[in-house]
Amino acid sequence: MFRYLALLWNAESTEIVATAEALQRRIEALSPSWALVFRVAGVAVLVADHSRHLRAQMLFGEAGVVMGEIFPGLHASNEGATVEKANFGATETRAVIESQGRTLASRYWGNYVAFMLDEERGARYIFKDPCGSLPCHVTESGGVQLVFSCLGDCRELGFQFKVNWAFVRARVLGGAEVREPSFLGVSDVHRGECIRFNREGAVESRTAYWRPSFAGDSAFADLEVAQRALRATVLNCAHSLAAGHADVLAQVSGGLDSSIVLGALSDAPHLPRITCYTLFVPDSVCDERRWARLAVAPRGFEQVEVPLVPAMFIYEELPALAASMQPASYFTHWQKGPVERELAGRHGCSAVFTGEGGDAAFCSTTYVFAVDHCLRREGLSFRTLRTAAQVARRRDRTLWNVLGKALARTVFGLGVDGGRDFEAYRRLVSSELRNSTATNLEALLRLGPLTFAPSFYDLSTAHHDGAPYVVSPLCAQPVVEVCARIPVDVHFDGGHIRGLARRAFTAEVPKAILRRQWKDRPLLQLGQVIAGNLPFIRAQLLDGALVRERILDRAALERALRDAPSGSKAIGSEILSHLDVELWIRDSA
Repeated sequence: MFRYLALLWNAESTEIVATAEALQRRIEALSPSWALVFRVAGVAVLVADHSRHLRAQMLFGEAGVVMGEIFPGLHASNEGATVEKANFGATETRAVIESQGRTLASRYWGNYVAFMLDEERGARYIFKDPCGSLPCHVTESGGVQLVFSCLGDCRELGFQFKVNWAFVRARVLGGAEVREPSFLGVSDVHRGECIRFNREGAVESRTAYWRPSFAGDSAFADLEVAQRALRATVLNCAHSLAAGHADVLAQVSGGLDSSIVLGALSDAPHLPRITCYTLFVPDSVCDERRWARLAVAPRGFEQVEVPLVPAMFIYEELPALAASMQPASYFTHWQKGPVERELAGRHGCSAVFTGEGGDAAFCSTTYVFAVDHCLRREGLSFRTLRTAAQVARRRDRTLWNVLGKALARTVFGLGVDGGRDFEAYRRLVSSELRNSTATNLEALLRLGPLTFAPSFYDLSTAHHDGAPYVVSPLCAQPVVEVCARIPVDVHFDGGHIRGLARRAFTAEVPKAILRRQWKDRPLLQLGQVIAGNLPFIRAQLLDGALVRERILDRAALERALRDAPSGSKAIGSEILSHLDVELWIRDSA
């Protein structure tokens, strides 16, 4: 799997220079896969397991290097186009350095971390792109700043970090990306953030270069304009991300989002060979296979159906996940990781394409705010009343209830935070920690997966092992930005959840899936996993660090885990989420 390590230090200090050179030699001694790709006074960048897709892209004149993959901006009017990866000549590099990296956020997109040198200002910059999954973390050792993507590499170098309990408390409360560092002595470069270092290697500032607005753009209130822009942007991103991959896996659930991505891939100018796979739970009342078959059959691609048996998911038999900067889902990694690696190896696939991010981008979870957007733009018009009626019908509420809440939010700013909406996921949290900070619920839901820390590595295997690159076109920056510009009531076209997306991709998605207004999910799956692992879960949580630190309420846990999760108001996903945190704490010791 692709990784990088970068060193920044004071080139005028003989002692620190010696420390940096020794650390570089230690890195190179870890494995022959490490290669030095960039070296100037005070900076060294090394990569491991690079490929034609994820690699080092040099800035002109030794002004820096971009790790990962980066594309120039898209032109939405050119539907179905493929853009080549960015090439930084003298002009492009000058714009990047003079803007202190800001043009990367506004004129480029992809999945990358950039290192930039500005000799005139005596500054060095690290910028993490806004929407990609490649992580970026920073720690300091002997006066040398070590920038890394993978915790496993730091462990091999002998670094050990202590868990930050402030992070754990915030994580248990919120679940989304937490601004507290997960380990003491390590800081994260967050999405869209730039860190500036001086010549001595000390941090001077941290600045957010990317702050998406979800207020909606009146230019995109026109349905036809919004439809054309959404369609062109999704197709262009999917085609650009697929270019250069000869063989790919497509994760197909039969839902709208994965079907859109599959349809976009199928029409790519540089069409890769596509193998589809679908996960399903045997004998479940919710079986996604029939819908996945509808999505795949017209294309004639090979489809692999992989059974998941909850009764066979035994925590005590699972090895620990690979070292990670954040708690990760054992359930997700062990269900998907081995399957994707085996299929990718069998079919020679270099990437897995998913529909992740579609719920957020297409406003599946935020259609209730359609009334707010219409109200702000048009006042109490007929269109606003019609939108309120559509939302009311969808939510089984009265028109006046929906309209009244929208007026309270837009006029008085009441009820815009997500405090009560997350209470269902905090039933096991101790009362001492329940006073969480207010969160803008619409922004949180519309960012979706981007509110969580980047998840790049397959943690069900070692970090230096091979694994396919996971690509989610609906999380690409151009898609997120164009969807943010489209008002929610336009996304809710015709009173249908993701109505605009359904309209935009009628040529790519079978009619039966376009008409489908629900998702098949194996509803009892988590309960079965918990029931089959109850003694292990009880032992880990009741006698674990989260209870000792008074983060979880022991009495509530005992009620929840007495027989099965249904015996308490605690939901299965909350129990497994707390178990993931507990195991991460244990494995980080």
